[in-house]
Amino acid sequence: MIRNLLLTGLIALAAFQGFAQDKPEMITIEGGSFWMGNDYTFNSLGVSDEAPEHKVSINTFKLSKTEVTFQLFDRFCEATGYVKPNDGNKGRGENLPVYNVSWEAAVMFCNWLSSTEHIDKYYNIKRDSSSFSATPIEGAKGYRLPTEAEWEYAARGGNKSQTFSYSGSNKADEVAWYKANSQLAPHEVGIKKPNALGLYDMTGNVWEWCFDYYDKNYYKNSPENNPKGPEKGSDRVYRGGCWTSSLDDLRMSSRHSFSQNKEYGMIGIRLAQDL
Repeated sequence: MIRNLLLTGLIALAAFQGFAQDKPEMITIEGGSFWMGNDYTFNSLGVSDEAPEHKVSINTFKLSKTEVTFQLFDRFCEATGYVKPNDGNKGRGENLPVYNVSWEAAVMFCNWLSSTEHIDKYYNIKRDSSSFSATPIEGAKGYRLPTEAEWEYAARGGNKSQTFSYSGSNKADEVAWYKANSQLAPHEVGIKKPNALGLYDMTGNVWEWCFDYYDKNYYKNSPENNPKGPEKGSDRVYRGGCWTSSLDDLRMSSRHSFSQNKEYGMIGIRLAQDL
């Protein structure tokens, strides 16, 4: 009996230690102010969703050192019965960033990861056959997606910004996997040079979901302090470029959006957390 109890305890401890090794490493991003957006980039119609440049102040928060990997996301799928994302026959090695993940799956993953670490879930999730909502819970310390403003602030280096063209360098090859150097495939996280805050792959490798609804005109009315995006919308923002991106998509002010309930083959997850 005692031997069986000891064996059970050792198995549980091993399982916990194995999971602990998969826990994301979170980096504290000291708050500060920066100029968000870009006044000089326009589409073929002469319109920019990156303008106007505007001053934004961000509170201190945490952001994961790397993008979430297949290893960790697959653990969520196995625990909850959620269908594992398709890897497009590119492999799902333990250090490859997960992709082909919907925004809805991303916020469910955040809540699941919080529960495994016994911390408050960040989102109040309501869903049925026709609708899905994820509302932040005031004061919760669980894992979440970064806001669009937090993402750009961190990509630029936060209060250590050195006005680089890309996140951590003026040379894309130093910090990013993109169309010119990726062999059109994702790469293990954390190989390229990090930015000034110690964050890897903020440009390139896989796109990263933000919490915000997308509105091409949002910057015209965005609040200065900790903007969280429009109150409603249909699509969600994703940022950062991916392994098939051009240099233009690697720009830190570049904005894109996609339906929150659909998977897109090259969008993944970077985690945020309140202090």
